[in-house]
Amino acid sequence: MKKFITFFLLLALTLATSAQAAQLFAGYGKLKWGSDAKSVAKAFPKGKMAKLGAQDIYKQLKPAKTIKQRTFAFSDNKLVAVSVTMDPDYVKKNGIERVLSEQKKLYGEGVIDRTGAPHMMTYRWQDQSTRITFAYAPKRPEMTVLMYERK
Repeated sequence: MKKFITFFLLLALTLATSAQAAQLFAGYGKLKWGSDAKSVAKAFPKGKMAKLGAQDIYKQLKPAKTIKQRTFAFSDNKLVAVSVTMDPDYVKKNGIERVLSEQKKLYGEGVIDRTGAPHMMTYRWQDQSTRITFAYAPKRPEMTVLMYERK
């Protein structure tokens, strides 16, 4: 009887663990929130510092086959957000469902947010330190964006 109870407890624990979303990293890539611009440029070379209004940004154009543009945003020289615009050809070739499933594999099922623009689909994952938003327009692959934000 003890083996039977132990088996069901282990099974229940395994199912509960696999149903939870993966813990989100407090930052982007291997950089933690609050990293300075110099650390970002070292970890993600071949970009340029710029200003977007009053905000300092570091922008990379076409850093990978899957990415059209990656933009790092800073507040007081500390990393606070990253925006990744997916390459439209990559999205067309692989399909938005596959791109979305890759994100779900990394972060869990996420929550669909339908409060934004009616032509956009938005999935969100968040914990105490980080919010990740995956937004796309089904008929506009150039509008597929991943946003990582410090909370």
